[in-house]
Amino acid sequence: MSASTGTMAPGTPPAGSDPDLMRHRQWFPWSGGPDVRHPAIKKAIDDRTLGERVADRIASFGGSWPFIFLFLGMIAAWMVVNTLFLARVLHHHQFDPYPYIALNLALSATAGLQAPIIMMSQNRAAARDEALAGHHYEESQKIENIVENQRSLLEQNTEITKQVQELLTRNTDLTQKVHDLTEKIHTLMQSGRGS
Repeated sequence: MSASTGTMAPGTPPAGSDPDLMRHRQWFPWSGGPDVRHPAIKKAIDDRTLGERVADRIASFGGSWPFIFLFLGMIAAWMVVNTLFLARVLHHHQFDPYPYIALNLALSATAGLQAPIIMMSQNRAAARDEALAGHHYEESQKIENIVENQRSLLEQNTEITKQVQELLTRNTDLTQKVHDLTEKIHTLMQSGRGS
């Protein structure tokens, strides 16, 4: 990619096109930054505050398979440690016995904190989508203006071509008349010399 123009060098695959890298990003969303090539989205991402970047990372991780598996593993570990391990070691004095009230509180607190963070990230995604739609609208308006100008120029060109065709027809007619008159003059001069 050229630093001055922001364009891709010829033959260079776009960032994120490597299937292994994409598979790695799907499983580990916290690895690597966002793959941004569109200028409207790049501006929206560059303008984020630290808190917004952190919220986007948390939302990215919270909506991934590793988070689900990690969370299920932590829940299972909590149950096993409280039900089996601590019951045997501490002689039935578990930290969080069977209804797992502390686990329920931890899950509720996680959901209560994660929901607004994900909603903040979704709001920024909606703002990015709106910026992208606005950019696309502006680009389509520019293209529409270019097409209209091209159509107008084509109509003008067609009109000029018709005028040139008419002039050529007139010129051909005048040339034919000049030729006929020249022949008459030549004939008259020949007959005048002969007498």
